[in-house]
This record gives sequence, structure tokens and C-alpha cells, in this order.
Amino acid sequence: MQDEYLLRRAPAPSPFIPSGLVLQVPPVAITTTRDMLQRAGRREACVFWYGDRDGNLATVRSVRAPRQRSMPGNYHVEADAMSEMVHDLPEDWKPLAQIHSHPGTGTEHSRYDDAMISSRRVLSLVFPAYGKQTAPWPQGIGVHEWQNDYWHMLAPKQVHDRLIVMPGPALDARDFR
Repeated sequence: MQDEYLLRRAPAPSPFIPSGLVLQVPPVAITTTRDMLQRAGRREACVFWYGDRDGNLATVRSVRAPRQRSMPGNYHVEADAMSEMVHDLPEDWKPLAQIHSHPGTGTEHSRYDDAMISSRRVLSLVFPAYGKQTAPWPQGIGVHEWQNDYWHMLAPKQVHDRLIVMPGPALDARDFR
């Protein structure tokens, strides 16, 4: 049984203010992300999105899964696995999102999720059902953004405004597990 402290967290200290940033996601990035998450079976897993960013617009160009320890209720990535995963990225590509799966339908961050985020400058996406599709994209996906010392979960309308599905250039997909 997991420690209750790691699961529940306090409510947001202040309301979320939409930032205006938009993330363009090619359909193949969504499919690749789900496939990589599902490879862990009935265990949580994580992947990362990288790409270019120009002002308030970013485009996913790479989906990567680092070496990780996957368990039914969480995952862990060592620093050397992160370094291995990013060593050959083009210099102008930035981290855009950290994605992980949850076992059930809940997609709110836990305290553990808050602590495992690699950067506060990325979006944190939580896919339910260990990455299996439970609803049309992006319904059911928890999208979190760091603001005012808290990982805010965006409302469905905010998610719709932030994640835009658009065809893009060829996708770089790498699974380091």
C-alpha cells in the first residue's frame, strides 16, 4: 500500500491563469506515446516530448522513453538515463512535455508526481489506464502546468486550447528501455 502522503496533495494555493502557450502535437506523436506507455504493461511508465519552440508556439518532433523502473503505482528515471536519452537531440530542440501513465482513470498529480517532474518549464501529461485510449484525444488526459509554486491541472477547455493536433514533420521516436 502506498503512503497516503505521496498520493494526496493540497489544493492549488491560487487560481490558474492561462499562459497562451500552444503545443502542436502530430497525430503520430500521440500514437507513439500511447504505444510506449503500454509497453510497460500494468505498470506506470513515462515518455518525453521534445521539439522546437518559437515564442508561444511549440511543435513536438521527438517522443522518447528513457530507461526506467516501472511499477504498478509509479515509475523512476535515474539521472544517467535522462542524459542517455537526450545526448543526441538537436541543440535547438527543447523539452516540451513529460508524460506518464496512471493505473486507473484519475489523472491528477500526486505528491510523488510533483516530485518526479524533470523541469517546471514543461507540461506534465498524465494518461489514464496505463496509456490505453479511454476517450477521444485529449479527453481524459490530465494536463498540468507549473504556476505559482503548484502543478495546476488544466480544465478541459484549457487543454483544448493548449494541445493542438496538427500534422508535422517526420517524428523521431526512440525507446531506450
